[in-house]
Amino acid sequence: MKLPTKCIINIHSFVDLITNSSSEIFVCASDKTITAVKSIINNVLLLGGSKITADDLFEFALEKDEESYGGDYEVIGMIVKPKDADSELGKVAAKLLSNLTGLFEIDSQYN
Repeated sequence: MKLPTKCIINIHSFVDLITNSSSEIFVCASDKTITAVKSIINNVLLLGGSKITADDLFEFALEKDEESYGGDYEVIGMIVKPKDADSELGKVAAKLLSNLTGLFEIDSQYN
């Protein structure tokens, strides 16, 4: 298998919104988010020659706000916890993985 020589992380989304009223745009985590993060971790581990997986190292869950409108819950983030609660490196890695959107600059402009 030929590996790529570079990795490109595409822009998550671009929104061009014209409105005369208040507008809100939300970016939410989902089961697809967890699957994608696990895939990234698993491939990095494979690249390093490891036989362990993301599920061997971390627990993944969606953080839900149970007090949302209409009695339905709203997913407000992804939670990643190290399986070894005493591992400082695991805690650091889990914190970074739980805040992937913090890796990107979020900007808005009025045109």
